[in-house]
Parts: sequence; C-alpha cells; structure tokens
Amino acid sequence: MVAILFLCAGDASATQWEVGSGQIYTTIQSAIDNSNTLNGDVINVHSGTYHEDVIVNKKLTIQANTGDRVEINPTNTAFTLVNDSTGDGGSTISGFILNNPQNGTGINISTNDCTIKNNKINGGKTGIVVSGGNTTIIDNVISGQSENGILGNLSHGFFTVSGNHILNMNGEGIICGVTVSTNGTLTNFNLIGNTLSNISTSNGAIFGFQLGKSKGAGGNPELANVINLMVTGNIIESVSASSAIMGMEIVSNSINAMISSNKISHLQGSAGSSVYALEAAIIGNGTVKISKNIISHIVAGQQAVGMVIVAMGDLSLENNQVSSISKAKASVAMLGLGLLNNATLKNNSASDITSPSIAAGIVGVALAHLDMIHNRVNGVNGTNDVSMVAAGFNTTKVTGNNIEGDGAGIGIVICSPNGTINYNHITNYNYYIQNFLFSNFGPSIDEMLKPLDDAIKKHPELEPILKPIRDDLDKLLHQLENSNTNARYNWYGTNSPDAAKFFLGNGTLNYYPWLVLNISANPSTINLGETSTITANVYHDVAGGDHSADAALFFSGPRVTFTTNLGNLGSKSITVPWVNGLAIAILRADEGPGSATLTAADYQIVQTIVNIQGAPGPAKTTNITSVVGMEITGSPLAGIIISILLVLGGLTSAKKMVWV
Repeated sequence: MVAILFLCAGDASATQWEVGSGQIYTTIQSAIDNSNTLNGDVINVHSGTYHEDVIVNKKLTIQANTGDRVEINPTNTAFTLVNDSTGDGGSTISGFILNNPQNGTGINISTNDCTIKNNKINGGKTGIVVSGGNTTIIDNVISGQSENGILGNLSHGFFTVSGNHILNMNGEGIICGVTVSTNGTLTNFNLIGNTLSNISTSNGAIFGFQLGKSKGAGGNPELANVINLMVTGNIIESVSASSAIMGMEIVSNSINAMISSNKISHLQGSAGSSVYALEAAIIGNGTVKISKNIISHIVAGQQAVGMVIVAMGDLSLENNQVSSISKAKASVAMLGLGLLNNATLKNNSASDITSPSIAAGIVGVALAHLDMIHNRVNGVNGTNDVSMVAAGFNTTKVTGNNIEGDGAGIGIVICSPNGTINYNHITNYNYYIQNFLFSNFGPSIDEMLKPLDDAIKKHPELEPILKPIRDDLDKLLHQLENSNTNARYNWYGTNSPDAAKFFLGNGTLNYYPWLVLNISANPSTINLGETSTITANVYHDVAGGDHSADAALFFSGPRVTFTTNLGNLGSKSITVPWVNGLAIAILRADEGPGSATLTAADYQIVQTIVNIQGAPGPAKTTNITSVVGMEITGSPLAGIIISILLVLGGLTSAKKMVWV
C-alpha cells in the first residue's frame, strides 16, 4: 500500500528539467522536445544567452532560474506557444530577457490558459501577440517596439493585463501600446495598473490602450464583446505624434464597465493633430462608471479633448479631473453622453482649458434625465467659450456647481424642456445662463432644413416621402430650442445681476430671486487678545428667503477673500474656499483697540465692523454693510455649440486622423 501511494504521488508531481551549461539540456527546445518532458513539467533555465526560436507545444512552466540572467536572442520569435497534443494550452513563461530582431516578436500565443510574467521584452515590431482566451500578462517590461506592445485578438474567457511597463516605443505609421480586438465574447477584460510612457511617432498616430477593433479612419469601430470591463489604475504619459493620439479608446458592448483612477498626461500632438486622452463608448445596458481619472497637459492642433464618454445604459461620471488643455482650435475638457438613459456628472473638475477659437469645460447630455452636481470649472478661455453645457432632453438638474469665467464667454448653456439650475456659483461671464438657440450658435432651423426643402422643390414626386421627414425634424429641432429653465437661487458674483446676462431664447428663463452675499461677525465687539468669527454666506435670496436648510445642495470651492484693517486674519488678507455656500475666517484682536473693518469679496464686496476694546466692558455692536457692484465686461459670443457637435460627431471616427 505504501508503495502504491508513493508511485501515485510520484506520477502527480511535476518534474523539473534543467537547461544550461553543464545541465542535462543545453537548449530550451531540446528540453521541451524530449519525450520524458510531460505536461505540467518545469523547464528551469540557467544563466546564459540562448539563440533560439522556441516552440512550446506542451503545457509547461518555462522559467529563468532564480537570480540568473537568462537572455534569448531569436531569429524571429523568442517563444511561440501553441496547443499540446490534446488541443490544450496552459503554459507559463517567466523571468526572461528577450532581445528581438528588428521585425521580430517577443512572445506569440495562439493557445489558451497561458501566463506571461516578469519578462523583459526588448525591441522588435511587437512585444506580445495573443489569441485564444484565458490569458494573463503581468509585471513585464516591454520596451523599444516599433508597432505594438501587446496585440490581442481574443475569442473567449478572460484577458488580464496588469502591472506591465510599456515604454520607449518609436516608429512610423500607427503605434499601439495595448490593442485588443475580439472575435468572440470575453467574460472579463481587466487592464489594471499598467504604465505606458515615452511613445512617439514622427508621421503617424498613437493608440495607448485600445479595446475594440477599428476599421480605419474612414469607418466606425467594431464593438468588442466583453461582459465585464475594468480599466483601473493605469498611467499614460509622454506621448507625441503628428496626426492623432488616443490615450485610451474603449469601444465595447459591456454590461458592466468601470474606468477608474487612471492618470493620463503630457500628450503632445503636432499642428494638424487631434488628441483624445480618454474616449469610451460602452453600448451595453448596465451602469458605466467613470471615476477618479486625472487628465492633464494635452496639446493638439485641431481638437484636444480630455474625456468623451458615451453610454447606452446609465452613465456615472464622478470625481474626475481634467486640466491644462491648450492650442487646439477646439478644446473640450469633459463630455458625458447618456445615449438612451440617465447621466450623472458629479464632483468633476475642469480647469485651464484654452483655445485660440473654441473652448468648453464640462458638457453633459442625456436623452432621459441629466444631473450635473457639485462640479467645478474655471479657466475656460477661447474666442468662443462656455464653461458648462447641460442638455437633458427629458429633465435636467444643475445643482451646486462652482464655475468661474474670465469676464467673457458663457457660464451655462442649457437645452431642456424641464431644466432646473439652483444653488450654483456662476461668476464673471458675459452671459451667466443661456437657453439654447440654434441661430445663436450656428445655422438656424430653417437653414438646416433647407436641403430637404430644396429636394422637395426639385423632385415633387418625392414630397410624400420627404415632407413627413422634414416636418418631424422641424418639430424636434423647435422642441430643442424651447427650453424652460428654472434658474432661481444662484450666486452670480453680484447682489444685482444684469438682466442682459440672461438669454431666454425661444423658451422661458426665470432667474429671480437670486442669491446675495452677506457678511457677519460673532461677536461684533471683542477685547484685545480675543477673536471674532467672520462669516460670509449666500444663504439668503434677494427677496428675503432663507435657504440655509438646503446648505448641502450649495456649491463649494473657490473662493472668498477676507480683509481687515485692524488685527489679523492670519494676515491682513486671506482667501478661503466656499464650503456649501459658506466661508469663515477668524479675526484676532492683536494690534490695539479701535474699529476693525472686515470685508468679504467674491467679485461683490460686503463689509462689517468689529469693535475692538482695550479692556473688558459693555460691548456696543455696530454693523455696516455696503455693496460694491461687479464690473461687467465681455462681448457676445457665437459658434460654441457647432464645435461641441463636431466633437460629438467625432465619436463615429475610430482613428480621427482625417479630421479638420
């Protein structure tokens, strides 16, 4: 019985075969090919340089001996993994340095259930090629390729790419860091914690991380069939190209999708280029979550976009940051589109979005309900610029956002039959709020319908077909123009906003009553050495209504400046952020008795007095409040929505290398 158990245990355990100088085998291929090497065995390779193109046709673990430097210099492909005699795969390649020839490949996998880990793959045309399914690629360094870091065409199962560094790629034409297409359905696609850096081409385009096979610049991308999609914790940086850059392009019919905590920065396009940091079109019916992504330093010639997200299901776009987009003729920080359902854009920030022509901050679109809540936008600057566009074709709610202009441009453009804009900070614009009107931003409705009208006149026989189409379009376009907007209870940087800064269009826009800035001191009489709490808030409206009970709905972020002529606030002047419509400073009576004049300024300036006494005694309170109106600057703008539509239209172009 003991002997039988021993033999059974021996049959179940893997055998380790040694390769190298002085070992049983001198080449990796001879160790694999030997009839004694069985599925499940280990090929352990010792120090040295091996001039081999290895074909793995058994289910093996092939590894570099611990602590040894093992290099493979192939003629074409270092490792080719194919099915074993039973039609199965399942090999692991670990710990090697692969030095590919100019047009070579590091590892080519045409079987299933393989793992590639802890390798250094240098040069060649492609680092790793994958087909089949259930493949894991982790913790590899892939460097110096001219076309592809990792190239996959997958049929089933899962695909996990995690912890890899893909860097120093340079070539001509199209260069791709990780590109995956599908010819079946993946259960899971996991792209986690990878770094892509220092990628360049002098006469082509770059795709950093790409899911979804593209048909080319003139066609639409094919969907990747993935049930669960997770793209998290990746870094893309230092990428330059002449025609187009796509940091991440994801086109999938995933039911569940999460794109989170990725950092994309320093994408540099040339004069005629278009650069998109993150573009995702998720055409499944589940919730699409895009959160905590940080995008910065995007430069292009034609179009520069931080983030474009299209979802067929509910879209959640939260806690993302986009900053420093410049030079392109059209620059857009963030666009979220709920194609059929709801869209929520919450706690996002956009800053320093500049263009010599068109600039836009955060754009939200939903065919059902749209929520834009507690977002922050500042520094959007172009010949034509708008900080926020809200288009909810059923209902729209814009609440608690903090947006600030440069004296020109538009704060919010809204397109909704039932729009609510409340408790927002909307300061320093030529127009605070505009209802959408086609003729203000491009062709009028009649001009857009003119080709159909001309076709009907030229071909009367087609009128029964074309006339109903023309009438339906006319009705739809006029519905889009008839925005009915409740814009009560917003702060505009002045206690007396100019009515000319509100554009009604063909709808209604009710902005009265608006919020007003107040300041108070508690206590208003103090002794030397004591303190008083100075509070600024916009909790009251001009009609006397008190909204402090709705404080959680109010905006936060920049900014209130407090000053004093006596005592100090930490200094004579400090700037603090708004926190839900409230800002606080502490006055310290440390300079002597007298009357301290305290001011709070957010474009509007209000003031109060704190009586500082030299010794304890009865306090006399004097409150003085004065108003200084905000300077009104700026000029009417036109053309912004056409550029936004151009961006939307660009979603149908996979490569975006031919846009002008």
